Amino acid sequence: MALPVPASERFDDERICAVFSHKLTANLAGLGWIGKSCLLITPENGPRVRWTTILTNAPLTPTGKPMKNLCGDCRKCVDICPVKAFTGSNFSEDEDRDVRYDARKCELYLENLEKQGKLPVCGLCIYNCPFGK
Repeated sequence: MALPVPASERFDDERICAVFSHKLTANLAGLGWIGKSCLLITPENGPRVRWTTILTNAPLTPTGKPMKNLCGDCRKCVDICPVKAFTGSNFSEDEDRDVRYDARKCELYLENLEKQGKLPVCGLCIYNCPFGK
């Protein structure tokens, strides 16, 4: 039996998160690392990917392992953010996302764009990442 989990369905409006982290799952599977933008970065495409997950009870053997973070001293995603939503800290699985990223700042920025009659999109952190360009 398989159960698809949508890529962007919000579960918690206060924390601005989903019920399941596709990025963390992809990280644990060895498909990339969590960058300073809190996005999963792949060597081939950088953060320019869209994730979905299929949960299954099929007997599968794990084959991947988390990749080493390759962001190094790069802060391009942090520095270009118009609302300074990122702290620039590297991902640590024992820390909450809020230590590195203020999702509310992004949401308010997009809401303000919409109120001004503009498209509520940003993506500067994705655009500016040197991986996958």
